[in-house]
Amino acid sequence: MSAEPIREEGPATETAFARAEWRIWIPLAAVIFALFALVVIPILRTRLVEPLHANLQLAVEPGRSLVTRIHVALAMEGTLLHSVMEHRDTLLIARYHRSVADEMATYAELRPLVGQLGPAARRQFRELIALQSGWHSAIEEYLAGVPAARDAKDPFHRAEYEELLLAASRLDEALSTEADRRWGEIAAANRAQGWLSAVVGILALGAALIVGWLGRRLRVFAAIAERRRAELQRAVEARARIMRGVSHDLKNPLSAILGHTELLEEGIKGQLNVGQKDSLSRIRKSVGSLLSLIDDILDLSRAESGHLRIVSSKTQILPIIRETIEEHWASASAAGQRLEAQLPSDIPALTTDPQRVQQILGNLLSNAIKYTPAGGQITVRAGVKRRDGETDEPRWAAIEVVDTGPGIPTDQLDTIFDEFSRLKVHQDKPGTGLGLAIARRISHLLGGNLTAENTNEHGSVFTLWLPMR
Repeated sequence: MSAEPIREEGPATETAFARAEWRIWIPLAAVIFALFALVVIPILRTRLVEPLHANLQLAVEPGRSLVTRIHVALAMEGTLLHSVMEHRDTLLIARYHRSVADEMATYAELRPLVGQLGPAARRQFRELIALQSGWHSAIEEYLAGVPAARDAKDPFHRAEYEELLLAASRLDEALSTEADRRWGEIAAANRAQGWLSAVVGILALGAALIVGWLGRRLRVFAAIAERRRAELQRAVEARARIMRGVSHDLKNPLSAILGHTELLEEGIKGQLNVGQKDSLSRIRKSVGSLLSLIDDILDLSRAESGHLRIVSSKTQILPIIRETIEEHWASASAAGQRLEAQLPSDIPALTTDPQRVQQILGNLLSNAIKYTPAGGQITVRAGVKRRDGETDEPRWAAIEVVDTGPGIPTDQLDTIFDEFSRLKVHQDKPGTGLGLAIARRISHLLGGNLTAENTNEHGSVFTLWLPMR
């Protein structure tokens, strides 16, 4: 059973693929945020709740216990005073004083704890201290036998004692309120953590589902892209095979035409007049141009399909440059141009293909001779340089071909390396626009690049970059 064909193809698919590529980061960011929040929320909750727990354990609960001790001490003091007034027993008075000492010690313990609580508790504590101080002073005067105190109302039944008990109760109530408030804050923090954790969990789950859906979509798009890549590769290989086959079939008859032309020019088929010789010369020149074009097309198809052969070896680059210059010196002289070299004494040996380097350099020199007007100058320079943006040691051998031609329009500095691309101002010059495209592709195969720029004066610079390592 064959697999169902994938139907989502075309520009719309490519656009969807591009959208999915960046949209997948949104749910991924949501998942990362959710995981981060699930870790951070308990930490924040702990940092918020721990001080409340600590305040409850170290201040509120011990404070309530101390207030209970004060209640007990006041009750005991009241009972002892009642017995003292009935029996005048000095032992009971001593027990009363011990109870008062315990009460004072309890106040001393309670004071720093109340300082950690709210203003209501501190206010009730100050009121309790003031009342107990006044009441105990009155009791001490009574026990010391001060006449004014002895004639006064029984201190046990005085209103100050009742106010003192009420003040202690109000302090206990304030402490209870503080405890309830803190427990409420702890409960609110726990509820908030629960809700936040639930929301974050839902967010993470939704994001995970979206990521899964987008992952599935990406797999579909990847399958489409791979299928189209394979189809493109097959198309390129098929075009290369067709080009090689057609080029082979074309070269055979063209070679035959060239052979018969040479036979006619040599007079084997009879003597020719001047007009016939001129026509044969034009035929031979046209056949040569066609053969050169076929060779260019073959090189381009081989480079596209990866079948262009590169044979790398340790190469001294300067002799290759000099040899190529010598080969083109006669053409430059015939065109009325000066061809010169500005080469260093030495450049370290490179690992490259010398034949391909010579092919690229020959193409650049041919173009410079073709487009530089008579009286112009063509200069070949070489050296070890850094490329733009590099800050480490120079690691490129740069071969520059500088001409004084018309230059290149700025908007066409990159398009001149496209196949069959020619400048509008040069349409009257012979050529197919394949030379620079082939040269750049070969430079890439050599691990380098071919760039073009205009000089500050009139002209252009083509630079072949070859890696030193």
